[in-house]
Amino acid sequence: MTGRLLPLLLLCLAAGCSTSDPKGSASPGSGGSVGTDGNGQQTGGGNGNGSVNGANPTFACDTAARPPAATLRRLTMSQYRNTLADFVGFATGNPTEAASVLAELAAPLGRLPQDRREPTSEDLHGSYRRLDQSLQQLHVDSFYDLGVATGAALTTPARLGSVVGTCATDQDAGNDAACLSEFIARVGARALRRPLEATEIAFYESVYGSDKAPNPAAYADVLGVLLNAPQMLYFVEHGAAAVAGKAGLFELSGYELASRLSYQLWQTAPDAELLRHAADGSLLDAQTYRAQVTRLLADTRAQAALAEFFGDFAKVEELPALDAKNGDAVFKAFAGNQLPSANLRQDMIDDVLGLLGYYTWQEPSGLRALFESERSFARSSELASLYGVPAWDGTAAPPSFPAGQRPGLLTRALFLSTGSPNTRPIMKGVFIRKNILCDGIPPPPPGANAKPPELEPGMTTRETVEELTETPGTVCAGCHATLINSLGFATENFDALGRFRTEQRFFDAQGNADGSKPVTTSGAPHITDNDSSVAGATELMQQILASGKVEACLSRNFFRYTFARWENPDIDGCALDNMRKSLENDGTVVDLVMAATLDGSFRQRAFE
Repeated sequence: MTGRLLPLLLLCLAAGCSTSDPKGSASPGSGGSVGTDGNGQQTGGGNGNGSVNGANPTFACDTAARPPAATLRRLTMSQYRNTLADFVGFATGNPTEAASVLAELAAPLGRLPQDRREPTSEDLHGSYRRLDQSLQQLHVDSFYDLGVATGAALTTPARLGSVVGTCATDQDAGNDAACLSEFIARVGARALRRPLEATEIAFYESVYGSDKAPNPAAYADVLGVLLNAPQMLYFVEHGAAAVAGKAGLFELSGYELASRLSYQLWQTAPDAELLRHAADGSLLDAQTYRAQVTRLLADTRAQAALAEFFGDFAKVEELPALDAKNGDAVFKAFAGNQLPSANLRQDMIDDVLGLLGYYTWQEPSGLRALFESERSFARSSELASLYGVPAWDGTAAPPSFPAGQRPGLLTRALFLSTGSPNTRPIMKGVFIRKNILCDGIPPPPPGANAKPPELEPGMTTRETVEELTETPGTVCAGCHATLINSLGFATENFDALGRFRTEQRFFDAQGNADGSKPVTTSGAPHITDNDSSVAGATELMQQILASGKVEACLSRNFFRYTFARWENPDIDGCALDNMRKSLENDGTVVDLVMAATLDGSFRQRAFE
């Protein structure tokens, strides 16, 4: 054993998996370790209601369970940008003029903070942007600046008449008060996503001032205040009819449901048709509601909204810059004539989003296609060259890889590339275990090295990782040999740029070739209690699909995205299992989206 490896192995002895049982509390059959968060909610995997467990994971549905009281959620920055753009379009009534206004707002829009994938106790690296509910001074300042700037842009002399109405530009003082109140009622209903009450109209009239004569600056003030109202920036829900037998649980009102549905599927405020159905109460009718869900999903805005879910689910932001080491001698020798450009990172992200989007919208297919497809969605010649296929033009049938070489989502360069000459099978294994299977993994020992290990001369990445983490009798082996390593080893026939290989090449510090060794991809991934081995990626994908875990795990992930909170299977089991069942028998991602939005829990809100 080398002196370099010994300190790292000693770290593994400090905490983590049990050494008395290689599977320990994190055995694949139990779905991983179980803990609770500060609210007593179950985290990780584990036995019990709703656990991802064994070959046929399901969720127990307790119809008497009551969800936790919902928090006051603000719009994400993506939702806010879309909402503001739609409001400007509504106010101007002219797409060309709306584009001009938004161009004038480019500077304050550019200062808006970005959404982040919110870290949680269950996912320290960050989960979904919708969970990001931080409110910093930068948010407040940006909302204020944009409200003021939007008000000013919409009330210039050239725009006042079209935005407010001709009553604001004529010489008839007798209609000034009515002009103001009608304007507030009309644009206010759009900004707040429901009709204003009389007291609210009176409040905004007071913002205008006592003199009701047309005044562009006063109209701009009204718009600025409207666009900073809590009902504009937050999901303010009061509920309507109480749910029988469940204290504190209420059905949403028509307007509240219209907003929740529109932001779920379009990432923006309800359109005129949704608001009409909210106004006449028909949106609360099951048949009308289903028809509206179908209509919204048929709109291209649904594709853009779901792309955000796909990006967060695949954790695309964690792909490092691939050209950062272009000046390094070893990396240059490893890359050869395919040294990455600055664009390659985004190309790899687009490739994965293209695959997910294609099998969701262009050729709706079940999960089997996602995990077994041998088509390439690389649109750039650079990434296509790494794959050894032609670039996809986005319209014709996507090119195919050689049969059996690169099956499914997890063999795409996004999940293989590291920004270095060496692969990271440990990180690949952790991603699959936690994000694809939703199994728990005990936390690593304090101070454990999360950096890729440096290779010893003549040792492959796999051999180095095995020596480092699978030494019999250590705490490391209990987790790595059972839960992590084999999942990552299955794709070791791809290098750290995602290129297919049969051997790993070695280089000295100056970048000179220093031999090679065949790579091996076999191992027992322990996806269920079945310890059978796989030869590589193809058999790994088959085991993942056969386990039933991927349907349950994707349902868990979409629940988090939909409700902006982590699931608790004990109380959310009914919704989770409805979503899981939608993916059975080759159900599509659109079927999953439909199941989530049609579920009764989506139309309800709990209060303290």
